[in-house]
Parts: sequence; C-alpha cells; structure tokens
Amino acid sequence: MLAALSITLMFLGSIIWAFTYVAPFVSSVIMIIISDVANKRNALITYAAVSIISVLFLPDKECALTYVFFFGYYVLIREYLEKIKPKALGFLVKVLIYNVGIISSQLILIYVFGIPFEGFWGIWGAVILLLVANLVFVFYELMLSRVLILYELKYKGKVHKLLK
Repeated sequence: MLAALSITLMFLGSIIWAFTYVAPFVSSVIMIIISDVANKRNALITYAAVSIISVLFLPDKECALTYVFFFGYYVLIREYLEKIKPKALGFLVKVLIYNVGIISSQLILIYVFGIPFEGFWGIWGAVILLLVANLVFVFYELMLSRVLILYELKYKGKVHKLLK
C-alpha cells in the first residue's frame, strides 16, 4: 500500500513540474515509515520496486532518477551515517553521497536519456546549480531530522495501529 502511494507521488512529481523534487522527498518519508513498520529488508525491496517502476513508467526521468540515486535509499542508510564520528566527518560523507547521487542522475539524464545539457549559462549554470543543490541538501537534512522527531513523538503509534 505504501509502495503504491510512493509511486503515485512520484507520478504526480512527474506531471507537475513543481513536484519534481518534492515527490522524491515525500517518498523518502514514506520509506521511513516502511522501515519502521516492516523492517529495513522490506524497505529495500520497496525502494527497488518503486525505483524500477518509476524509471520504466514515469514520463519525467529526472524525478525518477532523483529518487533512485538519492532520496529512495538515503533515509535507510542515514542512521548509520549518523554514527560516524566526528559529526563533521559524518556530515561530509552525507554531502559526498548526495553529490555522487545527484551528479550520477544528471549524467544519466544527459548521456542515456539524451536530455540536452546546453543551458543559458553553460558550465557555470551547472556549477551554480550544484552549489544551490548542496544548500537544498542542508535544508533537507534539517527538515528530515525534524520530520523524524515529529514521527517518533506524534505519529509512530498511530501509524503502527493503522498498518499492523
């Protein structure tokens, strides 16, 4: 049921331009719920299923690949990354994982799906976009921390009753 909800959100992100990055983020929150209610193994299976269906059937490949290369699995590995000491090193590892994922998804869009790269600002546009994307990641990380706290304190019990 939650996998179907993720795919529906991804489809909305694929047809409504403003949701291209919002849909993978919200789908990542759904992965938190799946991991909590079922287990990490089932969450990984759901991630794989949503990823495959998204890449094969969604019209907006950027939305799908953003989920596949970062948002879908990040919440599942985040707790392990949180254990890295010192915290600054852990944060740098998170940023590195994010950059590898986002750059990989963009390269696949360009070289596999043939999405043209020629932008208004050329290579400088790509550099500026990557810098802004990293700033967005910092906000995503802060938001995700708060969403996890909110889920634990307010919604976890309700979700468990509803889904078990």
